[in-house]
Amino acid sequence: MMWFTLLLAASPGDLAPGAGELEAARTRFDEVLAAADATGLAVAQLQVAWTERPVPKAVCDDLDRLSLGWRLERFGAAWREAVQALRVRGAELRGLSLAPTVSPLLTGAAGERLAAQLAAAEAVATWFLQASAWQAAFVRPTLAACPITGEGLSAGISHLPLAAKGETPARVAVIGRGDGFVCPDAVRADDAVVLVAGGAACWAPDASCACTPEPVFPGAVLGPPIVEGKGPDEGVEPVATP
Repeated sequence: MMWFTLLLAASPGDLAPGAGELEAARTRFDEVLAAADATGLAVAQLQVAWTERPVPKAVCDDLDRLSLGWRLERFGAAWREAVQALRVRGAELRGLSLAPTVSPLLTGAAGERLAAQLAAAEAVATWFLQASAWQAAFVRPTLAACPITGEGLSAGISHLPLAAKGETPARVAVIGRGDGFVCPDAVRADDAVVLVAGGAACWAPDASCACTPEPVFPGAVLGPPIVEGKGPDEGVEPVATP
């Protein structure tokens, strides 16, 4: 009788999904796609910045270059998680599209929209794999030879693509350092990648956000002011990814 109990517990949407369930799945997909795009852009910008710096005579001498590599690892980890979540949401959409109560809804523009969403997910996954291979070949060997304690603070790489007229600006992926908050949205920092809307943010020690947002760009690192002679990441080991 277990199957009967589960059947009674299921919602109508689980048994016969329709337009509402499809739109909810699309919204979840778009949210994850926005995160994957934002973190992927941060990785791409940092990779370009890495290639633009000359290779030092002694591989461990250029601390700014090493900081770029450290940030590449951190944003790469967040990107990998976003791409994995995107695959899950894409599979959810594909499954819904095959349901007898949903497939008739996917004609014309609705079907084209779904195809575009799934194609975007595939493109992001391919982009991630290519960037990961490049990073493994050119960045990670340097970081392995030159352990550093952190990436310092940075406003990011300001080569943002221009938004079309009327288009909502893309969210910006930044790292929030330490025991504080990324503002103005008061998102916990905790050394995590945070998505910033509006292109301006600041770091505050508490959720009151008593700080002034400044322009930030992909790959930025926000945190408490660095005390002379002591970095914000003392004792922290690099994170391996993607």
